[in-house]
Amino acid sequence: MNALFLSPATAVVNVLMPTLMSLIPDDLMQVAVDKLLDAIEDGIATSETKVDDALVLPLITALRHKLNVPDND
Repeated sequence: MNALFLSPATAVVNVLMPTLMSLIPDDLMQVAVDKLLDAIEDGIATSETKVDDALVLPLITALRHKLNVPDND
């Protein structure tokens, strides 16, 4: 069913992505995920709405726990 929406470029990316991801060392991936989640947290902290605080921050905490990525701020 997903093949209906794949372009040739996305099909190639889907084939190559697992191989490329396996080449990245785990410690480097952990740092990259930490930086990505930190950037999202910083964006939420600067927003005036509280909805994202209530919805997204708990998701980030759960992701950090599940992926074993401590918050190294």
